[in-house]
Amino acid sequence: MSDNTNTEAGAEVTTDGAEQKQEATFSQADVDRIVKERIARVEAKYADYPDLKAKADGAKTVEQQLADLVAKHAEAEARVQRSEIASKYGITPEDRDLFLTGSDPAALEAQAKRLAERIADTKKNGNVARNEGDTKSTGNADSDEHEFVSTLFGGSD
Repeated sequence: MSDNTNTEAGAEVTTDGAEQKQEATFSQADVDRIVKERIARVEAKYADYPDLKAKADGAKTVEQQLADLVAKHAEAEARVQRSEIASKYGITPEDRDLFLTGSDPAALEAQAKRLAERIADTKKNGNVARNEGDTKSTGNADSDEHEFVSTLFGGSD
């Protein structure tokens, strides 16, 4: 016998006719079984995915809570700053909430200073409507109206 090999149709055959390697064929049941085994391995690999997803969602919630707290803290600091500046210039809480809208200390100071100046000016001069009551008579047209009204109501000069 010889050790020579020949290759015919994808299988190695020795000179004596015995096959050493044969092409594998699978039935549908074998394929189904192999696929199910592979799916089971993948599912086992990612079995903790729902727990991890829940933890990730919880982390997002914690991050959102942190962002909300940071925003509330910044808002509280701004409110305290507005209150301090308003009290420094003698501005009432109602006016403070309405007029002091700046986002930085310099803007708040400028607004408070200007508002305090206006309040002081109003207290000093009272409420002033410039040129109120300064009615100028043009003469003839005014006397015609006056005469008409007098005749209408029966009054005399």
